[in-house]
Amino acid sequence: MTLTNQVDYALREMMFLARSNSRGWTATNLIAKEMDIPKAFLSRINMLLVKADLLESQRGAKGGVRLAKEPGLISVYEIVSAIDGPVAVNKCLANPQECTFPMAAQYKAYWQQIQHCLDERLIETNLKELIEFH
Repeated sequence: MTLTNQVDYALREMMFLARSNSRGWTATNLIAKEMDIPKAFLSRINMLLVKADLLESQRGAKGGVRLAKEPGLISVYEIVSAIDGPVAVNKCLANPQECTFPMAAQYKAYWQQIQHCLDERLIETNLKELIEFH
């Protein structure tokens, strides 16, 4: 399982903004350059993060983006979900109607345990912790 490039870029951007610890506006060109993110992706990513109330955006010469909340109040789960929607580790969790084979209940129960562990870890890790991770 691999997260999409958009999620990767969103996490990089959010980490950059959390590390800068500034309430001022940061130009997206700077973020793209510093975090090795293609500029073409940032506008779509920013639109999704703004819609999820994780990022604020301002146009103009003195504009840019900034975190909508303190880094300690933004979970990794929120960022991932804002970009890709809820993560499902198996298609039986995303589309239960596709899992009608023998022993599907046991199969689904196993993946639900894995899903729970993943969700729990993503929810409990906030942006502040992510930038301080060792």
